[in-house]
Amino acid sequence: MEAHPSGKRWRGRLRSQLYGAAWRMHHVLRPTRTFKRGAERALQLDLTELTLAFDDLPAAFDGYRILHLTDLHLDNIDDTAVETAARVAGIDCDLCVITGDIRDNIHAPLHPLIERLDHVLSYLRAPDGVLGVLGNHDGWAMVAPLERIGVHVLLNEALTLSRGADDLHVTGLDDVHRFHTEEAHAALDRAPEGFCIALVHSPEVAGLAAERHRLYLTGHTHGGQLCLPGQRSFSSGLKRHRDLGKGLWRHGRMVGYTSRGIGACIIPFRSYCPGEVVLVTLRRGADHAALNGTEAALG
Repeated sequence: MEAHPSGKRWRGRLRSQLYGAAWRMHHVLRPTRTFKRGAERALQLDLTELTLAFDDLPAAFDGYRILHLTDLHLDNIDDTAVETAARVAGIDCDLCVITGDIRDNIHAPLHPLIERLDHVLSYLRAPDGVLGVLGNHDGWAMVAPLERIGVHVLLNEALTLSRGADDLHVTGLDDVHRFHTEEAHAALDRAPEGFCIALVHSPEVAGLAAERHRLYLTGHTHGGQLCLPGQRSFSSGLKRHRDLGKGLWRHGRMVGYTSRGIGACIIPFRSYCPGEVVLVTLRRGADHAALNGTEAALG
């Protein structure tokens, strides 16, 4: 599972220094009115409803609903768990998936964080349970606590959901942005024959996943978080596949969705880029997509 951070060491040191400086500023600004107003706006979460049709979806999974949560950063803004719980309450789904970055501060104690996530999960109605993968802010020490509150963490492995004679396969990878390992590639290659969904924190292995997967759910980018009007972002925050930084996309036969995520990273603000939870409904039929009831191009 999680390995040493990938990339050049000087970049890692610089990243750590910038991260530490940002967190010190965070604590200085936390009591201010500007901070509180920005945090309140950042937690106005959208519900995005995505309907995706696939001609090879197993018949028993026609109408299957997946609630996708990502980039919660529950220890950044105090009320993130409360607002997320309120947003997911009343949503009926078959399965919930969490694609990483449950926490923000990589040095924060885990117990309060796990309590906050447990509060969110208590509002879910997902009979097939909750699957999760690690993000670049997460770490191996979170796995056991997450599993104790009911999150099945996929560590470069696949899981099969069955309905009668039909199967749906889900491959989950450790973070491939900061903790990239060859085992992530191997897990994609080992995906079972049939309809497969990839859960990955970042879209950066979309090209590899497309060989055996039909749907790719991801996050990491926050949609830019701090954007210009029209959700025009300054940076994708990606090393590869920068064109897949937000929203609905296609890579080969595989369809992907890069969620804007729920929380805020370090800076407790969002501009022109509201957070979202995503409800994906799978349909059997000619390949097409609809986003919030409107037909969407798949490219």
